Amino acid sequence: MQTITLRVISGADRGRVFEDLKPPITIGREEGNMVQLNDERVSRYHVKIQDDNGRLVITDLDSTNGTRVNGQPCNLKILHYGDTISIGRTVLLVGSRAQIGEWFAGEKSSSDRSDIDDSYDFDLSTDLQLQQSKFLSSFNMQLPRDLSPGQAAELREILDRIHRGIRNVVESAIVDEKEHVVRINKQAWQNLLLTQSEVSELIRAIEDPHAIESDSRDFPTGSD
Repeated sequence: MQTITLRVISGADRGRVFEDLKPPITIGREEGNMVQLNDERVSRYHVKIQDDNGRLVITDLDSTNGTRVNGQPCNLKILHYGDTISIGRTVLLVGSRAQIGEWFAGEKSSSDRSDIDDSYDFDLSTDLQLQQSKFLSSFNMQLPRDLSPGQAAELREILDRIHRGIRNVVESAIVDEKEHVVRINKQAWQNLLLTQSEVSELIRAIEDPHAIESDSRDFPTGSD
């Protein structure tokens, strides 16, 4: 049975990473959910993700405020790595960097559409990256060492500004799943989502110095 990683990229729990979850998974604000969210607009038991013959299926559990996948309202839908799940004020990104990279590489190899640039490649040996000549890679970010409280507050404010700007793009986008486009090329879209996720984790690390350890995340701090 496949496992799934869910990364919170927007909302009160932004920066949290739920790794290697085994379906079935429920998401909600109540204790007893495998993914419990601190969001009053999320129902007690909001959605369920289950494995159906190797496919991930998300089901809305009659939630009050509904569920969106890639910006589209849905009650029942097959999930793919790289999809976004919007519930309440929370947005989750489906999949680890490796899972998203492998899935998109498979999509890319099976597509003959001319609007995809064949020079865009994923380098899975360094997580998910696009050619730096086309996109700015965001996966070598490091926090400055020995920040004073004032410096940490200033840096957090800067990161929060970046996060708000990215969030506006993510929350307003509608994915055309047939054409694999969202207002920008889907590869740029995935890079944007992962950049937002990385910024979220940096913000969380500033707010809580122990967040890295508690989330069991191998995150560079510049101490090597």
